[in-house]
Amino acid sequence: MHDDLTYTMLHDMMMKKFNLEANYPLNLSAKLSSFDDTFDITDDPENNESNHKNESHFEKSESSFAFGDYNEYEDEQIAFNDDVDENPQPNYQKGRNVKVGNIFDNKEALDLAIILKALDEGYQFLSDRSAPERYALKCFHFNECDWKICATRWRDTDKFSITFLNDVHTCPKTQTYHNHRNANKKVIAHLLTPKLQDTKRVLKGKDIQQDILSEYKINISDQQAWRGKDYGIQQIRGSPYEAFEMLPYYCYNLERKNEGTITCIKTDEKGVFEMLFIAIGVSIRTFVHCLRPLLIIDATYLKGQYKRTNLVAVGMDDNNQIMPISFGICKGETGPCWHVAIALAVQNEFPLAFHAVCCRHLMMNLSLKRKKTKGLFWKICKAYTTEEFSTEMSNLQDVQPDAYHKLCEAGP
Repeated sequence: MHDDLTYTMLHDMMMKKFNLEANYPLNLSAKLSSFDDTFDITDDPENNESNHKNESHFEKSESSFAFGDYNEYEDEQIAFNDDVDENPQPNYQKGRNVKVGNIFDNKEALDLAIILKALDEGYQFLSDRSAPERYALKCFHFNECDWKICATRWRDTDKFSITFLNDVHTCPKTQTYHNHRNANKKVIAHLLTPKLQDTKRVLKGKDIQQDILSEYKINISDQQAWRGKDYGIQQIRGSPYEAFEMLPYYCYNLERKNEGTITCIKTDEKGVFEMLFIAIGVSIRTFVHCLRPLLIIDATYLKGQYKRTNLVAVGMDDNNQIMPISFGICKGETGPCWHVAIALAVQNEFPLAFHAVCCRHLMMNLSLKRKKTKGLFWKICKAYTTEEFSTEMSNLQDVQPDAYHKLCEAGP
């Protein structure tokens, strides 16, 4: 409110407001933005004739988390004067340095620092008051503990400054619940980030729980571990939703940078993603000029939030080595996305080509449980005459009729 307010002006204002006598011992608490500490200034009534230009007395408690130990200041000589900095800068602190006066980028950064401190010291806390402009926490055992921290928004920015901290716990630090209540997914992700960036290591839920227990001596649930891992991966790689949103840009740049590339994205009437097709230009040219006139198509299932099927078409060279030609994503190996669509595409685009189905994949779809039935199936696949093929098919019909009908639907 008063950027140029000096100690003398403040003193005179207080004396006049409360009608104090000139020799009244006045004690003021002041906080300067250029210092981390809040200090007390006490007037000396016996030597108060120099218009307050005498040396002030600075007092602080012997044990305070905000001030630290006296040893911190043994080698420091700090000169104080009555001038107030007209443009104070924030005393920005990162990590777990939680004390009065520290300023954090936003409320989320402040919350993370306090939770990490709680994990280190083995206690839990509750929200006492939370609003866009202020933030307050109290100990989980607040009925028997006076631990409390308060923070407010710093000026007109998103930063938050710690304004009050009682860092003394009068409650036992034993955990009331099996799992630490404040170890949310953001905190777990923060702790796991270095390990998640190591692509050689596969972190399982039990591994995460064991790592947190050994390092912080606290327990977290399996659900906390998985949520933290998922959130951490999204922070590093982005969310699946964001990845799908980038598909049009990806396809556009592929077509620009790789001549002959063909891409297609199909959406429903609401604009929701359904299918994707990509054929790389250099792969198409390699197939035409260097590979056998043979395309092999297979699929695998995607894991994660969006359950889809990844389709791939590969070519084969003279050494029986394969190379991807095209790939795509669809809902599954059913309907217009798989068998019927493939057969129709072969008929329309390659009418003179021979189309066959992989025998092993076909066998897996027949649910052949008996060893004798499996042997009969392979006799059918390897039959080289119409008579032999018809005989073995008749035998399968007698042994397992449902498998026989599925083979008839697939076609010879």
